[in-house]
Amino acid sequence: MPATPVKCAGAPQKIAYLADELFRAKGIRNQVDVNYYTALGKIFAIDKYADAMNAVAKSRDISVNLFHDLVAVDGPAKQATFKILGSGPRAGESVTVPYEFLHVTPPMKPYDFIKRSALANAAGFVDVNQHTLQHSKFSNVYALGDCSSLPTSKTAAAAAAQSRVLKHNLLAQIKGSSVPALEYDGYTSCPLVTGKHKLVLAEFSGYTGTPQETFFFNQANEHAFSYWLTADVLPAVYWNSMLKGTWNGPSAIRKVANPTSAN
Repeated sequence: MPATPVKCAGAPQKIAYLADELFRAKGIRNQVDVNYYTALGKIFAIDKYADAMNAVAKSRDISVNLFHDLVAVDGPAKQATFKILGSGPRAGESVTVPYEFLHVTPPMKPYDFIKRSALANAAGFVDVNQHTLQHSKFSNVYALGDCSSLPTSKTAAAAAAQSRVLKHNLLAQIKGSSVPALEYDGYTSCPLVTGKHKLVLAEFSGYTGTPQETFFFNQANEHAFSYWLTADVLPAVYWNSMLKGTWNGPSAIRKVANPTSAN
């Protein structure tokens, strides 16, 4: 996991759990060391899901290395070099480790044409109000998704929830309507695949760090239902609804499936 924002913050660690499962199925897990390195100080940003993923990693004997930012890869020598971040006694040091198989999520950045434009903030993302999605300087500009400055995880789930707010507020401005602006609350989701038929379905506000789970059960637990939903249902929702502008996220479903936010 790099030190930059990435598309789907949970993606870098999924391979560790899938590889572990495959090695066990092949009967060679005792011959393999599985290590996960992240530049961040936690395995996942939200404590509830961080606790769950730490437990999963521990149960699978997967070593979690925090504050390790990948800075170089020597392919021929099969060595990866990490810079240690944070404020600990080894901060600033470099450590080189050997590998046989390396799965890397590369550092990511905004598009240069946005970063160089008047639309961008200092980080290079389109500078919008985090609630209304309207540009901080240009009132006729709105943005959502990966290019925006919204301080939440950059996922399709986030973009879907943002689309409802953007559509409402943009159309209201075009029509000269005085209806109150809708506000985006930072909702995002990250399906953390932990095996062929199970996953942890993290749903939360990137603004507050508060879980916003759609279903009545504890989604920090590994579930086959969560896997089925992600593998079989959500792709159909994406192609048949989200891309047509008719999917605004699961907020309406949440009112029925988890009305009291019991978990």
